[in-house]
Amino acid sequence: MAKTATSKTYDVAIIGAGITGCSTAYYLALQGVRVAVFDRGPVAGEQSGRAWGFIRKQGRHPAEIPLAAEASVLWDEITDEFGFDSTQRVKSGILMPAETAEDEEVVESSYRNAQTHRLTSEILDAKALKAKLPELAGSWRCALFTRDDGHGDPKLSTHTLARGAKAAGAEFFNDEVVTGFTRTNGRVTGIRTLRNTYQFAKVVIASGIGSRRLLAKLGYNLPVQTIRSSVGLTTATTPFTQIAMWAPTTAYRPRPDGSFIIGNGYRNAGTDYDLTLQALTNLRYFLPALKQNQGLLRIGLGRDTVRSLTDLLPGKGKHSPLAEPATNIVKVKQNLAEFRVLFPHIRDLSLADSWAGRIDTTPDLIPVIDRLQGHENVYALCGFSGHGFALGPVVGKQMSKWIVDGAPSLDLSKFKSSRFTDGDYEIIKAA
Repeated sequence: MAKTATSKTYDVAIIGAGITGCSTAYYLALQGVRVAVFDRGPVAGEQSGRAWGFIRKQGRHPAEIPLAAEASVLWDEITDEFGFDSTQRVKSGILMPAETAEDEEVVESSYRNAQTHRLTSEILDAKALKAKLPELAGSWRCALFTRDDGHGDPKLSTHTLARGAKAAGAEFFNDEVVTGFTRTNGRVTGIRTLRNTYQFAKVVIASGIGSRRLLAKLGYNLPVQTIRSSVGLTTATTPFTQIAMWAPTTAYRPRPDGSFIIGNGYRNAGTDYDLTLQALTNLRYFLPALKQNQGLLRIGLGRDTVRSLTDLLPGKGKHSPLAEPATNIVKVKQNLAEFRVLFPHIRDLSLADSWAGRIDTTPDLIPVIDRLQGHENVYALCGFSGHGFALGPVVGKQMSKWIVDGAPSLDLSKFKSSRFTDGDYEIIKAA
């Protein structure tokens, strides 16, 4: 194993210190693998520190359900190992209520998928829903409820896994920008940063929205684009429920202090899609998805549009951390107003904070989890489409099995990187 300029050797380089990268580092380090994690910013500096925090199996793409089921077990283990305050993991269930006949079709479709995979999901009628959450106002036809789904704190959890990885021997290089790769006889043998060159046996690219740029340096043009989701945090009230909800026009996660994380509902998501030069490159893959999910995305020009142009200029500016994404405050306030309608008894709750996160997404809204063809020592974990937090631990554990044992223990064929060029993927409604 070659040495770095700091006279240390590593087996695996992980690019990205989000939930997936930190989980992979944690499970590899527990097995004695020498791991180094690189990120151009801090741990959980991007979407892993900005997500809603749902840990769910219900309402998922069928390909993700086996991963989500095992992830639920791992979240229990992580919380048992490090304590509740390390993750704020709560298994109190998630409700998905239906107000209209169209909503009911969405709920019933999710229930059929749940039955196929033997989840603990059930359909509650209006009376049972009222008994489950008496404070909920409105006229509801039914609701999907999965009792062992739940939620946690994304930023806390990612930092916990990073600390666990460090305690097991992993090293973290934050504010260390990876600019490219080194090769020997065509094989990737290391990475270059603005400060140094490091040699490794294997590389895991798990840098979220930055993965596409790095993969392009290896000749891969994956259709992974960036969307922007805005989130709100309410002021606190006396806690009255631990159940999270994904409703037609808003969503929420209760926090231990009585405040709520507020997000988009499933009927009119309201996610922003800033057009960039990179977006045009793979537009043919995304057009069917845009048509299928018409009305759920707001397409326009924003800060990332400008950044995609300035990145074409020479200099090191293109390697700097991205500016804070613009928050769609209009949508956040709309979601808060809808939340107040759900719970009139706390209608005086106000907005304490708001932020936005950049989400790496694929045309079929499920991730790429793969070893790259032509580069047998390079693995790609990207395009999680807003599902990365819940799946992070299981993806990390499967990657550790793949790297150490030679194969994952779960079937990951649906997440192969070649599915887009092969035409082996399905466009579904966003979830």
